[in-house]
Amino acid sequence: MKIRPYPILIFCMLIGLVLIPDRSAQAKKKLSLSADSAIVMDVQSGAILYKKNMDKKQYPASITKIMTTLVALENSSMNETVTYSKGAVTNLESGASNIGLVPGEKMSMENSLYAVMLASANEACNGVGEHIAGSVEDFVNLMNERAKEIGCTGTHFANPNGLWLENHYTTAHDMALIAREAYKNPTFAKITGTKRYQLPDTNKTKNRGTMTNHHAMLVAGNFSQFVYDYCVGGKTGYTSKCRYTLVTFAKKEDMILVSVVMRADSPWVEKNEYTDSIKLLNYGFDNFKRYSIREEATKEIAKNNLFTKFSPFYSEDTSSLSIDEGADVILPKNVGMDQVEKKIEYYSDVRKLSDGRKVIGKISYTYKDREVGGSNIYYKKLNLPTLNDSIDMSEWFEDSVEKVNKGPFPWKKVILIGIVVLIVLFVLFLFVQRVRAEREARERRNRYRRTRKSLNRNEDGVYYRRK
Repeated sequence: MKIRPYPILIFCMLIGLVLIPDRSAQAKKKLSLSADSAIVMDVQSGAILYKKNMDKKQYPASITKIMTTLVALENSSMNETVTYSKGAVTNLESGASNIGLVPGEKMSMENSLYAVMLASANEACNGVGEHIAGSVEDFVNLMNERAKEIGCTGTHFANPNGLWLENHYTTAHDMALIAREAYKNPTFAKITGTKRYQLPDTNKTKNRGTMTNHHAMLVAGNFSQFVYDYCVGGKTGYTSKCRYTLVTFAKKEDMILVSVVMRADSPWVEKNEYTDSIKLLNYGFDNFKRYSIREEATKEIAKNNLFTKFSPFYSEDTSSLSIDEGADVILPKNVGMDQVEKKIEYYSDVRKLSDGRKVIGKISYTYKDREVGGSNIYYKKLNLPTLNDSIDMSEWFEDSVEKVNKGPFPWKKVILIGIVVLIVLFVLFLFVQRVRAEREARERRNRYRRTRKSLNRNEDGVYYRRK
C-alpha cells in the first residue's frame, strides 16, 4: 500500500507549532546568569525588560560611585578646586583603590570625578564629599536624599565610595534607577564613556600618569574577550564581601539600555559579571523596540489641561506644561502602540527637583499591567496669563454670563415638536390618499350607470347598444 507523505508532513508541522515555545519566553529561559540579582532597563523610558531578584538587598561596592558622581555634578561646577584633607586620603581600608592623593593636594572637580569613575579612587570620593557638603557624613545624607527623590525604596548609603559597611546597601532595581538618572546628565555620560584620561600635574604630584577605565566591556585589558561594541560606559565594583557588581550602559541605534548585575562570579570563571551583562543587553536589543511619545503626550496634556492654573488660556502652542525631551515607550517588537494603555496623573503638591524643575504630575503607559514608559509632567511659569494671575476678564465674564442666562438650547423640545409635525404630515398624507381613492371609486360607479342606460336588453337578458 502506497502511503502519501503530505498528511504526515502536515501533522508533523502542526505538532511542531504546538511544541515550539514563544521566542521571547525561550530567550528568557536562556538567560542563565551567575549574578544573584540582575536587571536590564531602557534608559529613555525606564521600562524594565528583564529582572532577577531586582528588589533583593545587596552590597554595591564601587558602583556606589555613580551616585557620588551624580550628586557632585548637581551640586558643584567642574572648575571648582577640591583640596584634599588628611582624613579624606588616609581614612581607607587596606587595598582600597586609590590614585595616591596626599594631604593638601589640590585638584579640579572635573579631574576628581574622572578619578572617581575611571580609577575608582576611594580617597577622591571622600575629598569630593567634604568639598561639597563640609563633611563626608553630610555628603552621604545628600546621597540618601537624592536616592529617595529618584524613587529608590531599598537603598541606604553609609559612605561615598562603596567600601563595605553593613548599613550600606541597595538593590539592582534601585541601582538601575540611579544609573538611569545619572546618564541623563551629559557630563556624567561623557565621563563614564571615557576610556583613558590623563591627569594633569598638581601642587603635590607630577606625572601621575594616564587612568584607564576599569570596565572590560569598554576597554580591552586583561579581559579583551568581553569588549562589547555597543558599550558606552559603566562602573565596576568589587570587595570580598560584596563580590562582583557591574553597571553597564549600551547604545544601539535609537535604544540606550542599562544593565545591573550584583553579587556575580569572578571574570576568571566561565559565567561572570561580564557574560551576564552581555546576555542582558543582547536580550533587550533583540526583543524590544522604542516608540517616541513626546509629540503625542505633549498634545494630550495640553488638550486635557488647557484651562488649569498651570496652563495659559486659549493656546496649546504656548502651554507651560512639558514632558521629558526623550520620552518614549519600549515594547516587544511584535506589539504596537495601539495595545498600550495611557494614564495621566496629577499630584496634590508640586514636587521640586534638585535642578529646579517643578513636577506636577506624570503620564504613564502600560502594557499587560506593566509600565513600559512615560514621563514626568513639568510646569514652568511663562509670561502668560493663567488662573493664578490678576487680569481683566470682565468682558469675557459678562459675555459668559449673558450666554449662561440664555439657557441651554432646548434640544428635547425641538425634537418633540419635530416628531409631532411628522405625525401630522403623515396623517394628512393618509387622509388625502383616502379622499382621492373614494373620488376615483365614485367616478367609476357613475360611468357604469351611464353606460347601462344607453343599452337595451334582449329576450335572453343580454345587453346590446341601441342603433
